[in-house]
Amino acid sequence: MGTTVTGGKVRQGRLAHESSGSPALANTSRVLVIEAHPEVRDALRVLLQRQHTAPLEVVGMLDTLDSLPDMIARLRPDLLLMDWELAASQKATLATIRARFPGVNIVALSVKPEMRQTALSTGADAFVSKGEPAEGLLQALVALT
Repeated sequence: MGTTVTGGKVRQGRLAHESSGSPALANTSRVLVIEAHPEVRDALRVLLQRQHTAPLEVVGMLDTLDSLPDMIARLRPDLLLMDWELAASQKATLATIRARFPGVNIVALSVKPEMRQTALSTGADAFVSKGEPAEGLLQALVALT
């Protein structure tokens, strides 16, 4: 079952890959989506599930960083797809993630392309502007898998 946390509440639910009955591939990259806006969060989930560029599995979705370290420990994602506006205000959380989970790659998403350098210097492995086409996001994820 996939995990969605909204407003600090954990909801269990099926993600598209789970309802298909197909087993996850051994080399599938596990993605945890952290995005404040429900519409964007859902669009990212659908995009990642429907793309065929790389084997990606959405293992959970969060709308805040409050439970992020615990969710990483529990879900063991390979990649964090993170709304940078959430992360920028929580640099201590990012430092904790880097210290506790050095193998987890972070892709920062932002509506502000000018945040690229700040995100990369603060700990993101890649940066994608939300204004870029979906292919740019998929390329960034593939580069980290």
